[in-house]
Amino acid sequence: MSRLSADKTKVVNEQGEEIILKAIGLGGWLLQEGYMLNPQGSEIGTQWQMKKAFYDQGLTMEEVEIFYQEWRDKFITQKDIDHIASLGFNAIRIPMHYELFLTSGQRSKRNNAIKDTTLLSDYINGLSSWLDEGILFAHPDELEGVQILDRLLEWCGANGMYVILDLHAAPGGQGTDINIADILVKNDLWNRKDKKGRHIYQEVTVELWKMLSDQYIDDNRIAWYDLINEPNNVPSNQLIHDLFDRLITAIRKKGDDHMIMVEGNGWGNNYDLMEPYSFTHPENLIFNAHRYWIPVEEDTLLDPNPNQINRIINLTAFRDRHQVPVWVGETGENDNAWLKQNINKLDKTNIGWCHWTYKRFDKHENAALRRIKPPYPTEGKTAMESVLKNIQFRNTIPNTKTIQSVAPTP
Repeated sequence: MSRLSADKTKVVNEQGEEIILKAIGLGGWLLQEGYMLNPQGSEIGTQWQMKKAFYDQGLTMEEVEIFYQEWRDKFITQKDIDHIASLGFNAIRIPMHYELFLTSGQRSKRNNAIKDTTLLSDYINGLSSWLDEGILFAHPDELEGVQILDRLLEWCGANGMYVILDLHAAPGGQGTDINIADILVKNDLWNRKDKKGRHIYQEVTVELWKMLSDQYIDDNRIAWYDLINEPNNVPSNQLIHDLFDRLITAIRKKGDDHMIMVEGNGWGNNYDLMEPYSFTHPENLIFNAHRYWIPVEEDTLLDPNPNQINRIINLTAFRDRHQVPVWVGETGENDNAWLKQNINKLDKTNIGWCHWTYKRFDKHENAALRRIKPPYPTEGKTAMESVLKNIQFRNTIPNTKTIQSVAPTP
């Protein structure tokens, strides 16, 4: 496959041809989000709370880890990717949980903190020690996160589909929305310091992206790196800018010229202090917006802040003013009429997009492409066997009307 790059407002391949990616996000696979686990509502709003519920029901840490291993092995397989390709999508956005790039022993420290919150400092101290000893992400091929990515890249490459690496659950958590990032303490990515006074989760994030860059620098199946998903309620955009600038610089120092996606504050939509020219390496960047539940008429009403870009009129203006490509990294979770008009608008303005999400639990048709029938994971250990059966491709149910609304070739 051909390496993609930014050419003013366009994404192009090595032949200079414009490539517009129409993707599916694989939400729920490597990171569970509460509303996907039980659309009827539950006190469980994030993956760590789901794990703790299992622990509280008497399951051992080993038993819970076995469940999650089976979940990851069965939730997405080659059959799922082949099916997505058959619908005309040409890319996959893979939401990653940083903990899958830890060793099983290192992950157990985090699980201990989930089981008993008084042990969080032990986990923080562990991260600091592993960082100083050079054993954090030291053997990539042995890490489950890398093994999963390698399999996914094979499946997608065989279908001519690009992959976007999305750090969906960043170390510490990139905001206050615990659901989207498995957050133990809100805004810890920006606030938490170790005993040496370092923002430890930021140090871990930098090391993680350096490892991923080393691993995939020559892989043309990767469209771009989506450095941190949806920063939200961060006290200052300058904090986001400075970490992104550091991440971009670290990747470029390795000679890695993959495109890099920047996500602003406010769930990836606000770029105050984060305009393209503000970065040390402004080349080969792509800017993101997330579009959910925007009233149809608002897309023609200019937001007074030109750096707030989730409305179509602001998104296209930002693209043209700064001469950078833009991409809608998430859109969906709405009724079919809204989904269809939204995609028509994006297609007319030559802006690529990623539908959220591929599959999730529900009794009735929803905005995912496929639904998983109950029981829900939140029903606890008695539902585990059925859940692991129902998440498999052959047992999921197509949401026909949603597919007709969003698939490029339904």
